[in-house]
Amino acid sequence: MTARGQVSGLLLALRAAEVDAEVVLPVPLTRGMALDAWAAARRDPGWQALDLLGWAARTLGRSVARWRATGVRDLLVDVLESEAAVHGCAPEQLVAQVARVHGVLSAPDPASADLVWHALDDVQPADR
Repeated sequence: MTARGQVSGLLLALRAAEVDAEVVLPVPLTRGMALDAWAAARRDPGWQALDLLGWAARTLGRSVARWRATGVRDLLVDVLESEAAVHGCAPEQLVAQVARVHGVLSAPDPASADLVWHALDDVQPADR
């Protein structure tokens, strides 16, 4: 539930920020595309929705990496930082959650989905 809440909250916050700031976010975040893809992927994980969700994770990751490396902030970083504070985590953790749900939903089988899901765990089970 935490991952779904974090991803949903982040994508909703990005859409609200885009509307409030009257700017266009980069594709695939523009006009709520990633939010729509997230909703669709949760109902029926088709490849188009999953591709957009993965693209969103990469776009967010590039923004955070640029900020950490150069200090250059953008609206994505502002929203990530704000949402991370709400969830008591780092902005990178939210990006990882988007990547995590994408990986789980696009996994070829349950065992692979389980490996992806637990990749972010702090403590790995003894049999791994």
